[in-house]
Amino acid sequence: MYYSNELKSLSVLSLYEGELLGVVDKLYFDKKLKRLICLELIGENDTRLILQTKNIYHVGKNAITVKNNQAVSLKVEDIDLSLCPVGSKAYSIKGEYLGIIKEMNLTDKFITEKFSLDNNSTLDVNNLASSGKNTAIFYDKTDKIDISKFTPTKSPKVFKNTVVQTAQIQPIDNETTQNKNVVPVENANKPNFQNADFLLGRICSKDIFNFNNELLIKAHAIVNKKSLKEIKKYGKLRELMLYCK
Repeated sequence: MYYSNELKSLSVLSLYEGELLGVVDKLYFDKKLKRLICLELIGENDTRLILQTKNIYHVGKNAITVKNNQAVSLKVEDIDLSLCPVGSKAYSIKGEYLGIIKEMNLTDKFITEKFSLDNNSTLDVNNLASSGKNTAIFYDKTDKIDISKFTPTKSPKVFKNTVVQTAQIQPIDNETTQNKNVVPVENANKPNFQNADFLLGRICSKDIFNFNNELLIKAHAIVNKKSLKEIKKYGKLRELMLYCK
């Protein structure tokens, strides 16, 4: 049996080349969350890679192995699948709050068995009605409603005699925008790694230095709060993820 949270952050190794291909960052399921389809990896130079579960050779305690580097492919576009719903709020179809999904239990064939909630209860995957960005809806034993009947119409309703207000575009004043915080475009879609506590207690297999060539953590050292704080400070978190066991 596999657990969704344990699969995240595992290293992916190519057996033939003897190469580290990347670290698992995201899990993608089919639309009904009944089967894990593929893993998204962070590879060298932050390259996004896709590993389909059918290409996995073995899942170990500290790493996933594949036969060779042809098991992964570049992520060239958004995948039309469902992201792992861990962290989503669960509700019944009647609006009753059930809890927060904290784990997904998977078989050795990557088939979903159940959802574990933060209140120690579980939900059967066959009772899932729908799942979105941050919410999952479940049927209860008495529900016999088919939500596929709630599919929206293709053409939205048009309301007459409505007033549409257009925004006035003002010229940019350099003086007024000089002191404002602007997020660079190249960083807009980068993942947020503020919560990196899952690395605590892991072993770093390589020396990591800052830009002044000062040692942040030694090879074979255990990651602690102090070293993790310094690594975050110097923007070396991705490198730490690649070399942690």
